[in-house]
Order: sequence, then structure tokens, then C-alpha cells
Amino acid sequence: MERFGDVLTGLRSQIPRSLLAGAGWDRLLERVGDLPTAAASSLCGFEFRLDEPSPAADFSNPVSDGKVARHHIVRGEAAAPASVDAWLAAHLKDPSATEHWLESVLLAYDIIGMPPGRPEPPVIYLRLLSGRGKGGAAAGPATIARTVAQASARDDSAPERRALTWALGVLPAGARLAYVGATPNRSPRSVRLLMADIGPRDVGPLLSRLEWQGSIAAVDRLLSGMADLCRRFLLLLDVSEDGALPRIGFEMHALPEDATSHRALFAAWLISSRPDWKPVIQRLVDRHQCIPAKAEGLLSWPRRRTVFGKDGAFELYMGINHVKLSVEGGGVRAKAYGGLRLLPMDEFAKEALFGG
Repeated sequence: MERFGDVLTGLRSQIPRSLLAGAGWDRLLERVGDLPTAAASSLCGFEFRLDEPSPAADFSNPVSDGKVARHHIVRGEAAAPASVDAWLAAHLKDPSATEHWLESVLLAYDIIGMPPGRPEPPVIYLRLLSGRGKGGAAAGPATIARTVAQASARDDSAPERRALTWALGVLPAGARLAYVGATPNRSPRSVRLLMADIGPRDVGPLLSRLEWQGSIAAVDRLLSGMADLCRRFLLLLDVSEDGALPRIGFEMHALPEDATSHRALFAAWLISSRPDWKPVIQRLVDRHQCIPAKAEGLLSWPRRRTVFGKDGAFELYMGINHVKLSVEGGGVRAKAYGGLRLLPMDEFAKEALFGG
């Protein structure tokens, strides 16, 4: 196997067809199939729209060291100088400017609904190291905003700096900024924020301070309606220099309230189980936010299997990390995030996946 697409094709029988099949499968392979096989050894994220019958997924993958990083460096060196790919290559070759505050980079590819043959740059999520700055970050808003603008292939970072300064200045006590996202080619210019350790009672006041124009009452109903099943959540929103954009999201986790920290939520797909998620998915079905076929596929997603190929034996891990409930214009839509990871079990398989 030389390409990530070959890995996915080999795992076709493991992926429920109600979640991913047909044109959705083809579009996924077209967009990310040329990644190296080593991408499968990191968390492969599949995001499914639960209220749509079409079996399709968006995709995300961290930029790990080794073959994956080399793939992006080669791609970026061949790209236009003022491009997202060029920034990523430069960052991977010399991360010294950000290594004191930036832990890792995650690429999120929008695939569903995108025109064939005209891929948009991925959203670039910057995972932040913990520090003593506002929002628990290890760098200030000007430093982070500069990198966000550069990752979006922009020279001027003033709009991102103003947006980030505003958002960090109104966070409730104890709130943590887990990820900051760069959203290239999107308007208005904004910074994507994934925030942790915010209590349900603090969400409404925070949205008001960010001049969000949606219904706070609808948000309160959403959170109270899921509180018995999902005690932990992350808040995802885009903030421009004029305030929060209309769509906001809540990443809901079926984990105990005493989960050690918000970082445990990023590995929830490994430690949560089908019984944890069954009542959550059923509630979404009851509220007509998830069609039954998608619910059936989701509940069959979690598994741990030994799989065999021409390159040896591998351990396959699959699980549900979270459901995301997005609020916009008074409506609520549900997505689910499934994780997949393939790890070699013997030296021959390791050589095939990672190289010498």
C-alpha cells in the first residue's frame, strides 16, 4: 500500500454503508486518497451529517511527523508562494517560531457539497499548548492571530488580532482555548475557536458579550435537553472583528463529568463505547435530528479488530468521539464525528506504513 486511498479501500467492509458509500465514498477518495498510508496511523476523523440520507463524510487528519509531514512539504514547495500549502510546508520545515505555544496542526477537509474537481483549502486547526495567558494559552492574541492569518495565506493579521483579542477578553473564568482555526477563502474574515471548560450557565452571557445574533433561549434549551446524557461539551464558533458569526456548534461528549480534563475529550472515541452513545443517538432520532439509517450506522461504527493485508497484521480502532449540535437561524442540525486509527502489529507492517 502506498496511498491512504489504498488503506481506505482495504477497510471498505469495516465502514457502514449508511454512513459512507457511493458518490460520497468516491469524493472522499478523490480529496484525500493521495495522502500517504501513514495518515491512517493518526486519528482519521469522519464527520457525518445525521439528518441527511446521503452517505457522505467530511474528513480530518493531524499532520504527524515522518511521511505525512514530508507529503505536505513536497506539496507546499510546489505550490504558489502565497498559499495555504506553502505556509504549511514552511511551518513543518521550521516550526521554531511557534513551538512555544503551538502543539500540533490538524487539517479538516470540507468534502460534502463541494464542487467536484475544485477542492477548497482545508480548515487549519492549531492545537494550543497550555500556558498562563488568557484562555489558558501560551501566547497572546497578536502572536496567535499572526499565524492564523499566515495559515490563511494573508499578509495582514489585524482583523484576526482584533477578533481574538475581543474573544479572549470576554471568556468566563476558567474557560480554556483548546484550538484556534484558520478558515482560508471564507468571508467574513474570522477566527475559529474551540473552547473548553465553559459551564452551561456561562454560554448565554458569553454569546451576548460576543454580540451573537441568534436565540440564547434556543441554546439554553439545547444544553438543558442534553445535560442528562452529555455532561461535557466544547463550544465551537467563528469570531470576526464584528462579533460571533451566526452558526455556533456544541461538541457533546458521552463521558463522565469527572473526566480528567478537556484534553480527555479529544480521545473520547477510544474510551467511550456503544452503550454510552446509544441513548444519545436515540434522543437525536426522537427529535428528528438523526435519520434511523444513520443511527444504525453510527451504533455499528465502534469496534476493535485485527485486520490482515499483504503488508502484515494491523489493529483497527474505531469509535465515536462526539456529536456536534449546530445552531443557526433558530434551527438545530446534528453531526457525528467518528474516529478511526490503524496501527501495525509487526515489524513488516511497520515498515510498510512508516518506511525505513
